[in-house]
Amino acid sequence: MDASGNIGSDEEARAISQHLLDVTGAAYRDRDYAAFAPHFVVPGDVHSFGGLRLVKDLADLHDLFTEVMAYFDQIGLTSLERDCIAAEFDGPDRVKATHVTRMMCGSSLLSSPFPAFSLLRRIEGRWMIASSQYATDDERLAKALTRSWEERPCR
Repeated sequence: MDASGNIGSDEEARAISQHLLDVTGAAYRDRDYAAFAPHFVVPGDVHSFGGLRLVKDLADLHDLFTEVMAYFDQIGLTSLERDCIAAEFDGPDRVKATHVTRMMCGSSLLSSPFPAFSLLRRIEGRWMIASSQYATDDERLAKALTRSWEERPCR
């Protein structure tokens, strides 16, 4: 919202979304949970066709990060390309955004690109990811996104 009380433009909303995609993508690339965590609202949630994962605290967020990193290692991911395709303000402190994800190994796609929807919230002046929904039929990714440590069988 600007000084006159107007909610930002769709272009501004897209820039906010793309920034969060870029910084969290860099954190994945660098395997840097400390750089990843500050960009998420906790508690929060992650959805996919495989289910729902509630992220209750920072330990749950760390588990999610670890699961997704293990999945990336398993498929041989060398780059994660995510582009915001649409975003709009839903009030002065909320943005609804859609992006497309391409998972790459070199110049080859590892799976079909898939869309995702995120709800972004501004809290104490910082934009953060509050909720994400991934439209992927990749069962391994859905499992990584939605399986909590508590659901793992004992060995």
